[in-house]
Amino acid sequence: MQQLTKKKYLYPFFAFIFTLIVTLYAVYFVYQSQFNYTVSLVDKLADQQAENLQQVVESDLQFIGAGANFFHATQPEDWHRFPVFADQIVSASQTLIALQWMPRIEQNQIVSHIQKVKRTYPFYEIYTVPKDGPKTLGYIMPNNEPIYPASDVYPRNQANFNALGYYSSRLRFQLVLDGIRETGLPSVSDKIRLLQDGLDRSLEKSGLLVYHPVFSAENSEELVGVVIGVIRSTRYFESIVVRTATEQDLLVKVTDIGFDAEDDPILYESINWDMTSGIEITKRVVLPNREWIVDFKLDKKTTDNDRIVLIGILIAGTVIACLSSYIVLLLVRDQEHLEVLLDERTKELQFLVDHDTLTGIYNRRAFSRYLTDKVSGQESFALAGFDIDNFKLINDHYGHVAGDEMLCHVAKTVQSNLEPSDVFVRMGGDEFCIISHITDRYELFNYLDRVGCAVATSAYEFDGKMIKCSLSIGAAIRRMENEEDIMQASDAQLYKSKQAGRNCVSIAE
Repeated sequence: MQQLTKKKYLYPFFAFIFTLIVTLYAVYFVYQSQFNYTVSLVDKLADQQAENLQQVVESDLQFIGAGANFFHATQPEDWHRFPVFADQIVSASQTLIALQWMPRIEQNQIVSHIQKVKRTYPFYEIYTVPKDGPKTLGYIMPNNEPIYPASDVYPRNQANFNALGYYSSRLRFQLVLDGIRETGLPSVSDKIRLLQDGLDRSLEKSGLLVYHPVFSAENSEELVGVVIGVIRSTRYFESIVVRTATEQDLLVKVTDIGFDAEDDPILYESINWDMTSGIEITKRVVLPNREWIVDFKLDKKTTDNDRIVLIGILIAGTVIACLSSYIVLLLVRDQEHLEVLLDERTKELQFLVDHDTLTGIYNRRAFSRYLTDKVSGQESFALAGFDIDNFKLINDHYGHVAGDEMLCHVAKTVQSNLEPSDVFVRMGGDEFCIISHITDRYELFNYLDRVGCAVATSAYEFDGKMIKCSLSIGAAIRRMENEEDIMQASDAQLYKSKQAGRNCVSIAE
């Protein structure tokens, strides 16, 4: 028998382990297939997003080039029409926030140039911001070099007006000029702090400048000015996040590896990039004079649907593994269930033995037990008996159903006004008893009178009619009496209340 018991648990255990191992192998195989598919899918998605970024940047370069062609193809006396032409360019781009015209001005032309620009912008004055220095007004070039001050801007708003009059006195700008003069191609800056945002060095660097050369129509080697496209770079990368979030939860990091980007090469980085580990894929965006490294990181190696499939396989395998063991456990569970039902049924029967089936309060059997226990324990208590005045008339006039519901109404009303430790009993018919711990005659009278008033002032609705009733209450305080004597004393006081006209309380002296 003992050996049989061991086998009963041993065989299900081995079946469970074997099936579970097979299930885990299947889960691993499916996971590897999903992982390889996800890597392939994300790689294609990264290619698409990097290409989209490349196209958006190149589109802006073309827009800015169109602005440069305006100055190349028109005469200087027509350059004041630049805002009309620039309006179509800026409105066509979501990232281009301004176009600036910066003509080449020799030192001896500065005064006349300022006077000319002031006709359009009365507040115009030239200034520069030396490296690590404050805003400086006037011309400060050490070797009498020409300058390229911002002389017109579009859109014409207060933020863009901050850039008017600015010329760069830094070596970096001279290198940019040499580059675009030599190649004839636009030059994209590293991440900078835009003049439109202010001169405060604590401001976030969130912009790029695109320098597009403008050559003379007569001499293709003569640089007459530069058109600068002001770009809010964060919009480039936020658009990447928006486009990819609907398909895969990707993190993005864009690094500038071009000229002069060493001090702050990170153009954009998704939140929690460094704290997230996952699949990393690197793409490149090649611009005319610099290169961006675009890193994509997959936060989750599997999609929600893939995880559901894996969990489904694991659950199915576990269910199969547990099936044989469950048959044995089912018998034990059924036996325990029967024991629980038997215990509940026993409690229900015990409740029915001690409680009145109509009102749910204690019955005469429970009353006899409580009364005997208190008398045997030499306890002092009060025994109050009452019945419903003219209850027979209610039965005769409204029917026995109304009478039963009135009994329930009285029981509920009385019970809601009793002390928590008191025992409330239905003796039978319309007769009730209360065993109370109150032994002071005056306090007991007020207590029972309050109970009687609660019933007398309440009403029960039956068949659209409001039915009221009252109680005749008689009570006696037990000192040394036995069960029979205290019950007789209580009954005598109940009779006395009826003789006094009902709806009152009588207590033995």
